[in-house]
Amino acid sequence: MPPETAAPLLQQRTSRFKGKVAFITGAGRGQGRSHALRLADEGADVALVDLGSAGTVQHPDYKTATAGDLERTRGEILAKGRRCEVFEADVRDFDALRQAADATAARLGGIDFVIANAGITDRFYRTWELPVDNWQTMIDVNLTGVFLTCKATVPHLIARGAGSALVLISSGVGLKAVPRLAHYVSAKMALRGLGTSLAQELGEYGIRCNTVHPAGIDTEMTTAMVELNGLPREQLLSGFRAGQLIQQDVEIGDCTSAVLWLLSPEARMVTGLEMTVDAGESKK
Repeated sequence: MPPETAAPLLQQRTSRFKGKVAFITGAGRGQGRSHALRLADEGADVALVDLGSAGTVQHPDYKTATAGDLERTRGEILAKGRRCEVFEADVRDFDALRQAADATAARLGGIDFVIANAGITDRFYRTWELPVDNWQTMIDVNLTGVFLTCKATVPHLIARGAGSALVLISSGVGLKAVPRLAHYVSAKMALRGLGTSLAQELGEYGIRCNTVHPAGIDTEMTTAMVELNGLPREQLLSGFRAGQLIQQDVEIGDCTSAVLWLLSPEARMVTGLEMTVDAGESKK
């Protein structure tokens, strides 16, 4: 490609989301952080939501993103010349999410995109041995937390108008179950129903909703699975790869690229999609 052609294309790509505002949960680290930084690279202002000092997750005792994680992400976004708001909030707390959404809209001028990404994992249990408290916590964070995020933000998307979009981060196991994680599988499968319902209800407003289903990715969630289950990290990662058609590591940027495409004008007629980023795991 001649240099004179490449430059305009690069400019078009890096300004793809200029003037847009994204609201992202679980944004302090991992996939949420990756999505936030890439959106800022391409012109968006960003609201970062994560637990920080707003509480803890028990059952399991799960290490969540810290206030420091959020501030580091915020600093990188500001360094890119974009605006950024930070909210320490528990996705199980609707009032906190509503306040964060309202403040985002007031300070940044509205909300165009929502990425409901916050989630936890747990140790492996046979279903009939799964502690009730662990089941409840998983459903509260990974399913109800997404519903509450949507409930708090969708009115702002409607106010913004056609072209707004939501992406709900599910999982490869939201399409193809695995054993010993019934609570995680159940929550992630349920997001498909929530996403489809939202797509149906928001279509009249020109607003889209899609779900993304990544395979296992080496993030802080993988660290949690290693620690909770007492497994060697490479054993867990090799197990991820063995379940895929393409037996290579799915990387965090692979999921981010899919999310950004779904938010972009290039996907303006894509809604209700269950998009896999799983190296063929769901087809094996």
